[in-house]
Amino acid sequence: MKRRLLVPLTALALVLWAASALAAGADLVTVKELLAEPDKWHGRAVVVTGNVGKVEPRTSQRGNAYYTFRLSDGPRSVTVFSYGTPELRDGNRVNVEGTFLKVNRVGKYTFQNQVNAVRIRVL
Repeated sequence: MKRRLLVPLTALALVLWAASALAAGADLVTVKELLAEPDKWHGRAVVVTGNVGKVEPRTSQRGNAYYTFRLSDGPRSVTVFSYGTPELRDGNRVNVEGTFLKVNRVGKYTFQNQVNAVRIRVL
C-alpha cells in the first residue's frame, strides 16, 4: 500500500517544486533545448532535468568546496557547477535550478554550456 502512494506523492512533489521555481522566474527547459539555442538561454534562470555523470568534487585555492558534473538527457550534456560537497552520484536523476551560461569566464579559465546551480534535487 505504501509503495502505491510513493509514486504519486513523489510526482506531486516534483510538480510543486518545478512550479515554485517557475514562479520565481525560472524556465523549465531540456538539455537539448539549451544546446540547440544557447544564445537564447544565456544568462537566464532555468530548471533542467537529467542524469548525473562524471561527478568531480574539488576545493578552490581559497579552500572552498565545490563540484561539477555532467547533466545529460541521452547523448547531449551540459556541465553543472555548484558550491559545497556533492550529495549525488553518477547515475542519479536530478532537477537542477540555476543560471545557464553559454560562456563563463572565471579568471584564466573559460567554460561553455554550464548551469551554475542554486538548487539540485535528486529525484
